[in-house]
Amino acid sequence: MSSSTSRPLELDRDGAGDLWLLMHSGSRGVGAAVGAHHQQAALASGEGSLPGLRTDTPEGLACLEDMALACRFARANREALADQALAVIHEVLGVSPEPDSTVDVHHNHVAREAHFGRALWVHRKGAVGLEEGAVGLLPGSMGTASYLVTGRGAPRAYRSCAHGAGRVLTRTEARQRIRPAALEHALRRVVFDPRRLDSLVEEAPAAYRDISEVLEDAADLAVPRVRLTPLAVLKG
Repeated sequence: MSSSTSRPLELDRDGAGDLWLLMHSGSRGVGAAVGAHHQQAALASGEGSLPGLRTDTPEGLACLEDMALACRFARANREALADQALAVIHEVLGVSPEPDSTVDVHHNHVAREAHFGRALWVHRKGAVGLEEGAVGLLPGSMGTASYLVTGRGAPRAYRSCAHGAGRVLTRTEARQRIRPAALEHALRRVVFDPRRLDSLVEEAPAAYRDISEVLEDAADLAVPRVRLTPLAVLKG
């Protein structure tokens, strides 16, 4: 279960605009463990050509409860990370987040929703649910822009929007194809830890789709509102 959180910090007093803290984190392996466990239960049930669990059975209900727990854990994890990061930013820059301004969206999760007059379980992988007018995030990469967007609530897309730029190279492919020197050049305007350059290549901008193309493809799903340019990145 993964999600992104973004929080603005007020810097307007000097005319510098807003600084946003954008975080991407999940349930730290809990979601993967939940999925693996319940996939085994689905296989054991032997029901359907594609193994699954009925939601009106104890096994199905347990799966839903565990996924909800993983989402709550993921949100608590992001909140803890954000609190620590904001404390450091406040100490160094003397700025604090604007009240009630957090944008927090889940992706890679299951939600019970109504669509086309029916109650459905909707699984989003690489996508987020975004009602019409709701604020969401469309991340690029650590070397390219990300965007705050508002949803269009497109019915045919189950009121969804892309979670982000999406990979064109797997992590393994990125490590094999992208040189650390090339990544260093791509991040020349971004502050990062050069000691971790070798491990950062798997998240290089070249491993992701062009964010402008993603915005064009998502034009029917979301409206870009604020462009966020990376100043510094930290991969945990």
